[in-house]
Amino acid sequence: MSSNEEVPNQPSTSEQISTSEQPTEQSALEVNANAGSLEVSEDKSSVSDEYIRLRVITSEMTNEVHFRVKSATTLGRLKRSYCSKLGFQVDELRFVFDGHRITDDDTPKSLGMINDDVIEIYQERSGGM
Repeated sequence: MSSNEEVPNQPSTSEQISTSEQPTEQSALEVNANAGSLEVSEDKSSVSDEYIRLRVITSEMTNEVHFRVKSATTLGRLKRSYCSKLGFQVDELRFVFDGHRITDDDTPKSLGMINDDVIEIYQERSGGM
């Protein structure tokens, strides 16, 4: 391709999002278009917390999303980020780690998570008799 030709419009492989909860922090959301995954990393001036890589997988194993978060970051942020990116409401999905439902206040450290641990997602159901 010569330098005069235009490159076709391709989707961006990285985006910047910022959260309104803590204006001093910024989250970088990286989307890998080829692998169908996205990564979230928390950027902050202090590097005292270690980062952990988590895999979020739907119950049908049809979609896998990778997140890179600090071990002290609340998982409510991960849940909101996942839902906003994929077009869900947080209360529509149930996030489960090691057979236990994840609350917004849980952190990877408090749950004993290690790199490449899997968070399963299930459709929230209501009803019954």
